[in-house]
Amino acid sequence: MNESDRQIELVPSKPSALTKVGTKSLVARGRADLSVREEAEEWLKKGLDFHSKLQFEEGFACFERGIQLNPNHPEIQRWLGNMLTNGEGVRQDYTQAASWYRKAAEQGNAWAQCCLGTAYSKGQGVTQDYVQAAQWYLKAAEQGYSVAQYALCYAYYYGQGVMQDHTQAALWWHKAAEGGDADAQNALGNAYSSGQAVTQDYVQAAQWYLKAAEQGNAWAQYNLGNAFSQGQGVNHDRMQAAFWWRKAAEQGCEQALAALRDM
Repeated sequence: MNESDRQIELVPSKPSALTKVGTKSLVARGRADLSVREEAEEWLKKGLDFHSKLQFEEGFACFERGIQLNPNHPEIQRWLGNMLTNGEGVRQDYTQAASWYRKAAEQGNAWAQCCLGTAYSKGQGVTQDYVQAAQWYLKAAEQGYSVAQYALCYAYYYGQGVMQDHTQAALWWHKAAEGGDADAQNALGNAYSSGQAVTQDYVQAAQWYLKAAEQGNAWAQYNLGNAFSQGQGVNHDRMQAAFWWRKAAEQGCEQALAALRDM
């Protein structure tokens, strides 16, 4: 290569007018896409606000507008699925709900994965399939979603969609309970009280009942009242028994009402 060739090679090329136009177009498109995504987020917020006020029709309309702007938004997809499942602001449609749940679930949304698992478990909008249910519950459970962990513990306990395994059931029971799920805490209390899937331990049972009872779980309140009445895992205390039975009775627990009458 001679000197003149080397000089030509080292001269930086200047962007053409066409290149400049293309770059500006990409930047403008990126800004437009960002603006659309931000607008979709605003519709999501509006929809959640309407939903919290029980204005379901307005909320559903907002979610529909948001999904038109951003068709792959998993949070909006799961809310559309939820409202279609419950018939909130729209005619109940399990098939459409399952479709929206699947779109969000395939993007890794734990709530949608759990809901899709429930759809398969109940055969709502899809053919009933316990194996599929357990698989979707597992995906959500592995992300720490306590509702799915609780559902998965029952799948293992009864052998629905998975091999029956009480050890695995107890593992997921603990995970769900430790994650704060009141139903799981009450169920784990029952397990310790009866010795199902775990070693019988009345102290542990009472502790889990208390955690759920303090969250307002009526069955846990009733069970904790029984524990105080019988002195199982806690000191025998009729006043405490009555206190927790009364709380459960206020939520319509007939067993608690009967216990209060029999005191």
